[in-house]
Amino acid sequence: GAAKAENWRTELKIENKKIEEVLAEQNSSDLPAFAKEQKETYEINKYRLAHNISPIQQHTVLDFMKKGAVVTNFIGILLIYFASNMMSKEHQWKTINFLLVKPSTRRMIYYAKFLSLVILYFIFSFAIIIYSFIIGSALNGLNFSAQPVLQYVNNHVVEQGILPSLLNDYLINLLPYLFFVAVAYFLSTVLRTSSISLLITIILLATSDVIATLLRTKSWSKFLPFMHTDLTVYIKRINIENGMRIEFSIAVLVIY
Repeated sequence: GAAKAENWRTELKIENKKIEEVLAEQNSSDLPAFAKEQKETYEINKYRLAHNISPIQQHTVLDFMKKGAVVTNFIGILLIYFASNMMSKEHQWKTINFLLVKPSTRRMIYYAKFLSLVILYFIFSFAIIIYSFIIGSALNGLNFSAQPVLQYVNNHVVEQGILPSLLNDYLINLLPYLFFVAVAYFLSTVLRTSSISLLITIILLATSDVIATLLRTKSWSKFLPFMHTDLTVYIKRINIENGMRIEFSIAVLVIY
């Protein structure tokens, strides 16, 4: 409410005071993960106070569109389902024979079908952007003003415009999900059964973080795709293993 909007500066000062007490008990040269998150919150709060940037969420069209980016997770799962059925059904229904009658090689058919899945991701994402824009405009009016997104990068707080942040939110999961889509598509083509392909891929998707945690101590683990299925760590600047960079993670995912 209005009172909360007026007291945000006081609340941030109180929060920072508590964080100072927590950080004072830690060794600054070797901060644990929790303390590093507290340090990040502390610096961002200081930046907000210094530049008068309120943490209270605004109700604008762009903020509503930013929330809609969460739906891209369901797009990835939907595409995995499509991929697990795409080639297996062709073989089960014998329609692959009709496709091979035309002057197209089997490889061209495989590439074209996989490319259609990539295009579907962009089509669904664009549809979500349009839908969230329409709903956001209806609820909040055509108000495009939005506060910058604050990030703690290399021990400094940086401002990111809402539009680049919006683009990141919608595209950050593209490559990780396309990797699992490729796995489902591969299994569907080789095993020619959709249920097993879907089951194996969903299990890999659900356990990828666990696999990464178990193998992160191995020097060769950075060459495994499961270490790169969460690209948001490069935006949040947390849990980055072995000094890896986002370019390396993208290259690994593309190669696989």
